[in-house]
Amino acid sequence: MKTLKILVVCLFTCCFAGCFEMNEELSVRENGSGEFSINMDMGQLVDMMKAFMPPAELEKMGQQKDTVINMKDLVDTSTALSADNKALLRDGTLRMQMNIEDKVFKINMKYPFKNLETLQQLYANLGNGSTGMGGLLNGMRPGSSAMGGKEPEMKQVSSYFDLETKKNSITRKLNKERYATLLDDSMMQQMKQMGSMGGGLGTVKMNTVIKLPTAAKKLTGSKAELSTDKKTVLLKNNLLDIFEHPEVFEFSVNY
Repeated sequence: MKTLKILVVCLFTCCFAGCFEMNEELSVRENGSGEFSINMDMGQLVDMMKAFMPPAELEKMGQQKDTVINMKDLVDTSTALSADNKALLRDGTLRMQMNIEDKVFKINMKYPFKNLETLQQLYANLGNGSTGMGGLLNGMRPGSSAMGGKEPEMKQVSSYFDLETKKNSITRKLNKERYATLLDDSMMQQMKQMGSMGGGLGTVKMNTVIKLPTAAKKLTGSKAELSTDKKTVLLKNNLLDIFEHPEVFEFSVNY
């Protein structure tokens, strides 16, 4: 749990510092099952940690760490999640690799799904700031509402999109109603301001990879590209795209 608290603090620092690269990867098998993973490389954050964290805390974190946290240990004790949402998230894992000396700081979250319908539900939960991963982290964060304070919800870019799945079809499209609330999201607006002031957010890579069981028959999306064998879809974006050009996160693939 102590490692998890460190993780929470670092994640929120990264949100405002723009010190990370995030890659979403979706792997789908022929029967519709698969795995959704989120990988974050925050090695650039290490220098910032050295500058702001107390020496005693840095010394404790100085040793190389490779920790795996089973999400069931978090969701099973959550009072914010429904039984259905717990079932979606509990089989996931969170791995944190850290080596202060070598400037290594990586986080990998993996969530299996049984079918495409479950994938659609899983994606919605992970992007939801109140009931998904963000809600779990908010509840453990110092000063969060769970501890008597009120802080902005920790939302992801995926919060403003819907993932629609059908047989041999996956589509991500902007939820215009939800996107309209972006102006009311204080955390996202602070991130936008930092980006416009040269805070580094414009260079934060946010990539999406979809590995298909068969070759794609049709692909749409201004940033969507196909591999040579047409079994992998790649979208390359950066964080600031969400404010001015959210449509570049959209795609639709039939296979």
